[in-house]
Amino acid sequence: MTSIGDEFAGPTPQIAAADAAAAIAFYREAFGADELVRNHAPDGRIMHSELLICDGRLLVVDEFGGDDLRAPTGANATTVRLHLYVADVDAVFERALAAGANPVRAPAVEFWGDRYAVIRDPMGHLWSLATQVDELSPGGHNLRARAWVMTQPPTPD
Repeated sequence: MTSIGDEFAGPTPQIAAADAAAAIAFYREAFGADELVRNHAPDGRIMHSELLICDGRLLVVDEFGGDDLRAPTGANATTVRLHLYVADVDAVFERALAAGANPVRAPAVEFWGDRYAVIRDPMGHLWSLATQVDELSPGGHNLRARAWVMTQPPTPD
């Protein structure tokens, strides 16, 4: 028998969607998610689901009144970006777009050593996708970060 600590080894994001069933279908198609659990409230809304994506768990629920967990489409914003390391960021980016995601940032090699992209899923959540292409030491990472900062325009006060 596995313990909760084995299944939920660290922080586990729980996200709300205006249509959790559609969100689950998207995550299955775009990221190959396995649906482990789905529980419905008496009115049919999904009050709990567990997905396994690349060995990490994601909890997806429908919006319910009475708490502060809202879908980004209802809030017209999001405060969380979910990050997913994948074997081939370009392939996953294209698969997500084909499944209905919108591109935010096309795949590109970034100073921190990842090929990196960002999509907004049909429910409004942001996902950053990455494939490591260059393993950096902390010192190497800091050097590249400083060099990158020098290329950026000044920020207004």
